[in-house]
Amino acid sequence: MSMQWHHLSLSAGEVAAGRSTAIQKGFTALFRSAGGPRTMALFRKEAGEGGLDLYFTPECQLHAWPLLQEVGATPCAPPPLSGLELLVGHNEITYYLTT
Repeated sequence: MSMQWHHLSLSAGEVAAGRSTAIQKGFTALFRSAGGPRTMALFRKEAGEGGLDLYFTPECQLHAWPLLQEVGATPCAPPPLSGLELLVGHNEITYYLTT
């Protein structure tokens, strides 16, 4: 399995219903149980009309694959770092992503 970024687009309705919060909680639990891998992270980016884009780093495939499948995240190209906000992960993750 080649390691790649995954993306999930949430509508304003899903955000309002707490779906992004639920995904973040589930991801946090997996992140902790994996021992907080350096390059495992969850990012968010504001989308139009109150929606939200969630991005999972490639490392998430190793530790959060069931979650990625459950929420319907799809493989994608690495997102541009501008506008990305780190939700779960280490602050230095952006350093690893840009090297």
